[in-house]
Amino acid sequence: LNTQTALGFEEGAFDCVLCQLSIDYLVNPTAVIKEALRTLSPGGELIITFSNRVFFTKAVALWTGKSDLEHLETVGNYIHFSGAPAVKKIEAFDILPSASRSGGDPLYAVIAEKS
Repeated sequence: LNTQTALGFEEGAFDCVLCQLSIDYLVNPTAVIKEALRTLSPGGELIITFSNRVFFTKAVALWTGKSDLEHLETVGNYIHFSGAPAVKKIEAFDILPSASRSGGDPLYAVIAEKS
C-alpha cells in the first residue's frame, strides 16, 4: 500500500474493511483510507487497529514519539482529512484496557462508519 494505494475492488464491495497493525507504517495513510472508504458499502465500517509496539526504523516519523492517546487522535485525523465526505461517525476504543494496566500489549481501534 505504500507504493500503490488502489485496492482493485468495486465501489461499495465490502461491509467491513480492516487495517490491522499497519497504519503506523503507511507513507500516505489518507490515500489508503480514502480508497478503503470507497470500497465500503453504505453503513459499512473501516476498522483500524494498532498497539504501542512499533519498529521505529520502519514507522513514519509522524507516528514515533507520540502517546497512545495521540495515536488515536492521529488516526481520527487521517480519516477526517482523507477527503472522503462519506464518514458518518468516527469512534475510538481501548480494546484491551486491562492489558495496558498489567504491563501487557495494549490494542486500540478507530472505527469509521460510512454514510
